[in-house]
Amino acid sequence: MSSQKKSYDGVARFFDCFRAGDMRRWGPDQRALFKNLKGRVLYIGIGTGQEIVNFPAGLNITAVDMSYEMLTRARPRVQNYRGNIHLHQMDAQSTAFRDNTFDTILTVCVLCSVQQPVVCLEELKRVLKPDGELVMFEHVLSKNPVYALILKLMSNITEYLEGTYLDRDTVGNTERAGFKIRSHKNVYLDIVKALIARH
Repeated sequence: MSSQKKSYDGVARFFDCFRAGDMRRWGPDQRALFKNLKGRVLYIGIGTGQEIVNFPAGLNITAVDMSYEMLTRARPRVQNYRGNIHLHQMDAQSTAFRDNTFDTILTVCVLCSVQQPVVCLEELKRVLKPDGELVMFEHVLSKNPVYALILKLMSNITEYLEGTYLDRDTVGNTERAGFKIRSHKNVYLDIVKALIARH
């Protein structure tokens, strides 16, 4: 078992508490962004499934997470969803899906957690249909030098505790992986963003 997987298994029981404030703040913006989910959806990094409450009803979702404990805690929310969600334990950087499988791929605060974000995004591009959309709700490094310094300092702590990096250039990484950003909205300052990208 990788050290990162062990880390997320270890924090799973506390994860909802860590994210409770974020969920209250971000609910309206997530619901607006998630209206773009359609067709066969791949949800990367479902965690404990907190975002499910903000999904529109009736979706067909394949959800993955590398942590068994996170997936276990997501099951009650999956069962309450008015649609179909199928859970799989899987590493987002190397999935088991065929090329051009999904119409939409969703990431929520996960590209700050994978070890190799560009590799992960290239993998998502592989399994996304050519006319599909990558929908992202992510926290990223601010361009404000003061905020950026704070995030870099915080990242030293979060990297140690749970393998999360708060200083990722997710917009740049998405473009490096071959995507084109089609929609870009700042949700909180320029630290939390709602993004839509295509091939």
